[in-house]
Amino acid sequence: MSMEIEIATDVVAEALVVNEVEKTAGTSHAIHAHGSCANCGTSLTGAYCHACGQAAHIHRSLLHMAEELLHGLFHFETKAWRTIPALIFKPGQLTRNYIQGQRTRYVSPLALFLFLIFVMFFVLSLTASSPVDSISDKPQTKTGITKALQKNREAMATLEAAKALLPAGDDGREDMNDGIKELASDIAELEASLKRLESKESKENKDQVPASSAGLAASEESNTTADVNKKSDKINDVLKKIDRKITEGKSSSIIPGIEKQIQHAIKNPELTLYKMKSNASKFAFMLMPISLPFLWLLFIFKRKYVMFDHAVFSLYSLCFMSILLMSVAILGKFGFGIIGALLFVFVPPLHMFSQLKHAYQLGTVASLWRTVALLFVALCSLCIYAVLVLTMSV
Repeated sequence: MSMEIEIATDVVAEALVVNEVEKTAGTSHAIHAHGSCANCGTSLTGAYCHACGQAAHIHRSLLHMAEELLHGLFHFETKAWRTIPALIFKPGQLTRNYIQGQRTRYVSPLALFLFLIFVMFFVLSLTASSPVDSISDKPQTKTGITKALQKNREAMATLEAAKALLPAGDDGREDMNDGIKELASDIAELEASLKRLESKESKENKDQVPASSAGLAASEESNTTADVNKKSDKINDVLKKIDRKITEGKSSSIIPGIEKQIQHAIKNPELTLYKMKSNASKFAFMLMPISLPFLWLLFIFKRKYVMFDHAVFSLYSLCFMSILLMSVAILGKFGFGIIGALLFVFVPPLHMFSQLKHAYQLGTVASLWRTVALLFVALCSLCIYAVLVLTMSV
């Protein structure tokens, strides 16, 4: 949960900064102080310094600190209640209003994006369904033991191949030796359990199954075991070939050293997945700068729109996609996966069309072809983002 806590801290800090910057200049019941500003020394003419914006009245109490926190949170929430409905139902108008200068009424796109990214990853972690093994996949059953044996043998082959790549005297060889010993012990226990289970089943079926049926079952069982062993041997051979090529320096990849990164990911799959999840949230903000050049190309002949306009459009669009992904995940969690899939397929194009048409004041035809192009832009941006996350994780 450290990843979520770090993002939450950034989001709260961003929200408080936004609130302080975008506060209205005074209230009807404010007490206009006089004298000099404690921050910059400018003469005061009201409740706030007109030079730096600091309040004239300086509080020094824990109660007021709590009051400022509540005010910041509720002020942010009030803006959110105006921003999120507009983001869902009138995204183009929201984008247009913010670009034209209506900033105080809405949450800034960057603050909203940071907040929704944190909430999205938190919701996805809660709604992610862990694979539920069937009865036949449990280690107590014959099929389950066979699958566990296959996985352990593959893991041992991977460790042995990785060990062969390390030079003699490397500290990592000792760790790998410990892992190999543990896997060997697990494999021996699983093999013993499988033998006991097979002998027990054969004794129970001697008097109940005819000889011909028993022979058929035995042949099918032997064939199944042989197939599993063949698949395991093939996987081990492929892994050994890859390791041999890496050792000999025969790299066939376009990107130098990619095999070693892949091998490292294979050796530590759990660590790699954890890094990918962590980096996916940390580098989510990169989706906006990745998409900016593509958006600029879509409006290359409309010079009145600048990069800031495209950035606001991109951030609000990403905010909506975060809300959509959360909705799809929640629907899938409660058994409405088909509805979630339909929303995921049909809602993004409609939302993009509406946002493009009203934010950039386009006609129907211009909005349609740009919507198709924007879908392609989104796909390209996601691919670049996925490569970035994968590169940072291996």
